[in-house]
Amino acid sequence: MQKNTLKLTLGVMLFALGALNSTSYASGTPSAADYAYHVQPGDNLSKLTRDVLESHTGWDKVAKYNKLPNAHLLYPGEVLHIPYAWLKNSPAAAHIETLTGDVKLNGNPARVGDAVSSNAVLETQAGGGARMRLPDGSTLNVLESTHIEAKEITRKKKGDFFNTVFKLVAGRIDAVKNAFPAERSPLLIQGMHGTIGVRGTHFRMAQDGDNTLAEIEHGKVGFAVGEQAVALSGGEGSVADGVKPAAVIPLLSAPVVMNLPGQFENILVRVDLQEMQGAQAFRGEVAREEDFANILAQNTYQGTQVRIANLADGTYWLRVRAIDAHGLQGMESRTRFVLKAHPVAPLLMGTNDVELAHGIQPDFSWAEVDEAQSYRFQIARDQEFKDLALKQDNIKATRFSFAPGQNLQIGQYYWRVASVKGEADQGPWSEVRKLRVLPDSATAPALKPGRMIASWQDDATRKFEFQMAGSKDFSDIKLNLTLNEPKIDIEMPAVGKYFFRIRTVDADGYIGPWTPTQSFVSPAMK
Repeated sequence: MQKNTLKLTLGVMLFALGALNSTSYASGTPSAADYAYHVQPGDNLSKLTRDVLESHTGWDKVAKYNKLPNAHLLYPGEVLHIPYAWLKNSPAAAHIETLTGDVKLNGNPARVGDAVSSNAVLETQAGGGARMRLPDGSTLNVLESTHIEAKEITRKKKGDFFNTVFKLVAGRIDAVKNAFPAERSPLLIQGMHGTIGVRGTHFRMAQDGDNTLAEIEHGKVGFAVGEQAVALSGGEGSVADGVKPAAVIPLLSAPVVMNLPGQFENILVRVDLQEMQGAQAFRGEVAREEDFANILAQNTYQGTQVRIANLADGTYWLRVRAIDAHGLQGMESRTRFVLKAHPVAPLLMGTNDVELAHGIQPDFSWAEVDEAQSYRFQIARDQEFKDLALKQDNIKATRFSFAPGQNLQIGQYYWRVASVKGEADQGPWSEVRKLRVLPDSATAPALKPGRMIASWQDDATRKFEFQMAGSKDFSDIKLNLTLNEPKIDIEMPAVGKYFFRIRTVDADGYIGPWTPTQSFVSPAMK
């Protein structure tokens, strides 16, 4: 059964390729499928030839094929079987459903709804992508940095017969092909050294330099490499380089996502993957919907951590594939995640852990967050903030002080702050600071005068770039530092308002995005 399926798939592929007349891309010979035509009253030979058959196809062929005793006599209700290849073609088109980034159709900016017809050229730039809906309802995702040409997009005037052929010049596509009976809707993707022919499957194809790569998620396809026919099933791939025979290569299994939090609260999303034998790198893609109709972010990662920047708050889907030594991308895993990073948490100002004698009023301060309209403040007796000693909402300033006569009892406390946008859109909490209230007789350590001290939550194994400027657009940078820990401790600058931002630098050289702007006022301006 599998052998017959392969022969049928390759027959479809080779038939469509025969029409391309290309010397540099794969080609082949015709095959046929039948359309059942029911003779109507008034039908005659010339009418059927004009309306149903390709102009080069003679009626005598149809008569012989159906073994008609008299080719000039047709009877209403009579059923004629006509090979698919003999039916008259009609122009058809795919249509662009979604777009991301810079995409051009025939050299002009593409738009959602644009028709992609025979001889059209679609090009995506880095970070760009497009999804096309083919005439038979199948989908073709054109990923970033891809050049693809529509060689033929047609349908037969009679019946649900379609023929779609693309030439992948460079880049990568991801397609889900609807299943149709027999040869009614072949889809061929033609690479430099090989061609995929399919009827119903989820597959990917790439043209990477001189290598044509085929990757099958599920279903069965025929991969034609010159005179060689390679049968590929779900979980298998192959590479055609124009030199060596193509072989069936098992794809790497789907990556495993490790320790996914309930929600991410940093503007740089970091997703850890389990180590995988044979994986040279990982490919990560992010979309709002599970069908990945519109890819918002995509990248290749050398390590086992996927890093995604510049996403708005919301719910997303991440799909990841491992890449093997052949350059083949393996089976994909899909993971849903939630991001709630805005408005960002303010940086807490001053020394990390403070000790004060009982009766001394503590002064809590933090940086001003540009995207916040107010702040929420909490003090608790425990680090989980289940036993609150005090909470205060709708704070408009960037500091909090106790009212006269209001004091904390002797003991250990913890405090934190969150930014609030609008009426109730709270962002993540800041880092937690400690405050110890000592007995009256105790002596608290002296605080550092004249210092600008702030800290934030992050992995202390990374480095951090800190920029401070006198203007919100950072056109006049006053300070540019590389820090070895998530903390800044500098001499307080001259009188004025200052703006700052921070970004992470990983050990492998990856530089994260700048945080949203925060600011502080030098004490002399109070």
